[in-house]
Amino acid sequence: MISVKKVNNRPLGFLERVYLWEVVKGIGVTAGHFFSNLLHPSRLPTIRYPEQASPLPGNANLRTRHRLKLRADGTPKCVACFMCQTACPAYCIKIEAAEYPDNPVEKYPASFDIDLARCVVCGMCVEACPEDAIAMDTRELPGGVEDRNTLLLNKEALLRNLPGEPSLLGAANRLAKRGAGNGGAQ
Repeated sequence: MISVKKVNNRPLGFLERVYLWEVVKGIGVTAGHFFSNLLHPSRLPTIRYPEQASPLPGNANLRTRHRLKLRADGTPKCVACFMCQTACPAYCIKIEAAEYPDNPVEKYPASFDIDLARCVVCGMCVEACPEDAIAMDTRELPGGVEDRNTLLLNKEALLRNLPGEPSLLGAANRLAKRGAGNGGAQ
C-alpha cells in the first residue's frame, strides 16, 4: 500500500513573502566570512599564482601538457599515422607527414601542431598512438596566458624526453624485437 505524507503548507508571513529576513540573514553570513578573513588572513588557503605553483598530486595518471617522445638517435618516435589526430574529439591536433629520404617506408611528422586553447585534455591522443610517441606526463599545467599564440604548440616545442626516459624505441620496434626472440629488451 502507498503511504501518503501530509505536508503542512502554511501561508507565508509578511517578512517571508518580502524575503527581507532572508536577505538580512544572507548579508550576515557574508559579512561574517568577510570580517573573519580580514582579521585572520593566515587561515586563507591562498596560492600566489603564477609566482607560486600549486602542488600536483603524485598520481601517475595525471594528464598534463603534451610532449612528443624522441628515439635514441634524436628522431621523433611519431610515424605520422594520424591516429591521434583522428581520435581527438576537439580536433586540436594537425599533422603533416613527410618521408625520410633514406627510408621510404617510414614517415615522420613534417609539422605537428596542438592547439591547447581547443584541447579538452582527455588523453585520447595518447591512448590512440600505436608508437607510444605522444605523452601527457610533463607535470606542466597549461595556465593562463596573455597571448593566445602561446597556446599553439608546434613540433619543436613538443619534442623532448623527460629525464631518465625509459623507452627510446617505438612500440612497433619493441614488438619487432620481441618477435626476434629478444624478450623485449631495449
